[in-house]
Amino acid sequence: MNILIIAGGTGGHVYPALSIANEFQVDGNTISWIGKKNGLEESIASREDFSFYSIDARGFLGKNFFAKVSSIFYLFTALIRSFFLMSRIKPDIIISTGGYLALAPGLIGSLFCPLFIHEQNSIPGLTNRILHKRSKITFEAFPDTFNNLTNKVKCVGNPIRDDIVNISPINKSNEAKFKILILGGSQGSKQINDILVNILLTKRVPSHWSFIHQAGKLTSEELNDAYTESGNEFVIKEFLENMAEAYHFCDIVISRSGAMTVSEICAVQKPSILLPLPWSSENHQYINAEYLKNMGAAEIIDSDVSNSIQLLKLLINLESDHNRLNSMAHSASKVFPQFASRNIYKSINESLTI
Repeated sequence: MNILIIAGGTGGHVYPALSIANEFQVDGNTISWIGKKNGLEESIASREDFSFYSIDARGFLGKNFFAKVSSIFYLFTALIRSFFLMSRIKPDIIISTGGYLALAPGLIGSLFCPLFIHEQNSIPGLTNRILHKRSKITFEAFPDTFNNLTNKVKCVGNPIRDDIVNISPINKSNEAKFKILILGGSQGSKQINDILVNILLTKRVPSHWSFIHQAGKLTSEELNDAYTESGNEFVIKEFLENMAEAYHFCDIVISRSGAMTVSEICAVQKPSILLPLPWSSENHQYINAEYLKNMGAAEIIDSDVSNSIQLLKLLINLESDHNRLNSMAHSASKVFPQFASRNIYKSINESLTI
């Protein structure tokens, strides 16, 4: 079969799509990909030897009037280009992981062949809310995202990269070090950085705590100096090349609560303290985090420097309570269904034989 993947914009859309594409590629299918020119997805398609086609699109939500008018113009041009691309690619099925770039090719593509979509977040994005009406099957990571009681919706979790899925979980041991992994997202988080600086400079942090801090492009001298002055062992990275290794050796994760990040944390069975991005669309990061907390896998702290002491106290309490840490880790393993990519692959193939 000729499988068309539509995904672009951010790693949160691209990496789940890649995991699904790899499942189909193993079975000898041909993979084509529509995404953003010069984006992450184009470099991945080149590396994986997928046929790549670009679409130009602009976001609509949260934009000013002129930007919204511009996005509508780009949508119409993308619809026209999508028609010619479908005629050229001739896909047997289309799999989309959402994002504004996917709207035009998803709509046009659904006229040519079956469309399957996957939603990573607890709150569906605008594109997937529209494409859901045209999809043959809608896959969701969080239960009841689409509030649909029909067989069309399947809760499968989020497709996770193999190197992360395959690491062996370890529980907190009696080792002297307490290892804390801090994730600010791909672009980093000034709020999280400021919270850590406040803790390190104004409070006494246990000397046996060690930190790996993924700070994105917001790595600063102030953050580095705060860690240095605290005397704690630390590593600050703009980007963690070996994410699986960082997850494997940490005892707890402090992080934003984007869908793919919390899915990875649960896949590696780590307890977490989540600081949802306050201005995320429709507050979806808080809803993601709340789901993990209700499952017993995480604690939530509002992302504000005024909560620095609360974060420090929570870390101290969790470190001293090994049973609670292990219980959170066990709960994390139960939050999402396992083998999402494989289950998506099976569901799609079964639907095509009916």
